[in-house]
Amino acid sequence: MSHHLARLCQGLALGLLLSGSLAGAVSAQSIEQDADVAQLVVATKPLEPFVFLEPQLRGFSIDVWNELAQRMGVETIWLQKDTVQEILDAVEAGEADAAIAGISITTSREIVLDFSHPYFDSGLQIATTGSQEGGTFRSLTSLAARKDVLLPLLGLVGLIAIVSHLVWWVERSDNPDFPHSYREGIWEAFWWSTVNVVTGGEAVKDIRRPLSRLLALMWMIVGLLLMAYVTARATTVLTVQELEGSIAGLEDLADANVVTIEGTSGAEFLSSRNIDFRTRPNVDEALNALVTGDAEAVVYDAPVLAYRTNTDFQGRAELVGSVFAPDPYGIAVAQGSELREQVNESLLSMAADGTLDSIHLKWFGEER
Repeated sequence: MSHHLARLCQGLALGLLLSGSLAGAVSAQSIEQDADVAQLVVATKPLEPFVFLEPQLRGFSIDVWNELAQRMGVETIWLQKDTVQEILDAVEAGEADAAIAGISITTSREIVLDFSHPYFDSGLQIATTGSQEGGTFRSLTSLAARKDVLLPLLGLVGLIAIVSHLVWWVERSDNPDFPHSYREGIWEAFWWSTVNVVTGGEAVKDIRRPLSRLLALMWMIVGLLLMAYVTARATTVLTVQELEGSIAGLEDLADANVVTIEGTSGAEFLSSRNIDFRTRPNVDEALNALVTGDAEAVVYDAPVLAYRTNTDFQGRAELVGSVFAPDPYGIAVAQGSELREQVNESLLSMAADGTLDSIHLKWFGEER
C-alpha cells in the first residue's frame, strides 16, 4: 500500500510539474503574441468635425482610422500637430507611419507621398457674411468708421450746438419758449435747431428777435445743405458696400477680398485661377477675419465650413453658391510603403459592408 501511495504522489507531482510548464509556455506565448502586435504612429490635426482633440480624440476621420486599425490588427500611437503641412511633413520625414485628418489628395502632394483610396468626397465652397439679421447694425457700424461720413456728421452736430447757444442767448430774456436757466433753455434751443434742419425750416417754437430770425434763415439753408451732403455720402457708401458684398459664387471672387488657409487645396485652387487671396493658419481665424470685416469671403473645404457656420459662427457667416473643385480626402503614407495596400484593402471592405456609411451617418446625418 505504501508502494502505491508513493507512486500516486509521484504522479501528482509530475502532473503539477507538467501543468506548471504548460501554463508557463502559454503565458510566454501570450506575451510574445502581444509583443508582436504592430504599432503605428499616426499624425493628425484638429479639423472639426473630422478631428476633435477635446475632450478626447474623436471625429469622423478618427472613427475611420480606428476601424481600419482594428481590421489590420495594429495599435495606434497618435501624433498631434497643428496644420496639414505638419502632419504631411511628419510622414515624409519618417516621424509618422500615416497621417489622417481632412487631407486632400493633390498632384503636388503625391509627388512626395502616397495616398490611400479616397474615404470622403469633399470640395471647396465659399463662406460670406451674407444677408443675415443684424445687417443694419453692421451697416451703421461700418458707416461710423468712415471719415467721409463721420466728419461731416460731427460737423453738423457741432453747428447745431453753436446755433442752439446763439438762439438761446438772444431769446432767453423775453421768450418763454426758451427758459432763462441754461440747462432748460439750451435743451429747448437744441431741440429747435435740430427739428429746424431735419424738417426743412418748420420750426416748432416761435422766435421773436430779428437776430434770431436771421440766424434761423441762415441755419435753414446751411443745415439743409449739410444734411443733404451727409445723407448722400451715407447712401453712396451703403450702395457701394451692397455691390461689393454681393458674393454669390465663384465668379464673384475676382475683385473680392478673399481669405483661405495656408498650404491647402483652397490656396492651390485660387492660385490656379489667378485669384488674389490672403491666408490664415486655420479655419477659425479665417472666419474671424470674415465676420470682423477684414475679409469678404472665405474659400475652404465645404464640410468644414458647413460645420463651423452651423456651430460657433452660426448667424455670423453662411455658405453661398455650390460646391466646386472636387476634393477627395485620403490617408497619407510614405512613398512605397506597404501600409498603403493594407489600408486600401480595409477601406474597400468597410465600404462593402456599410461601415463607412454608418460612420458618415453618425457625423453628418446622412450616408455617403
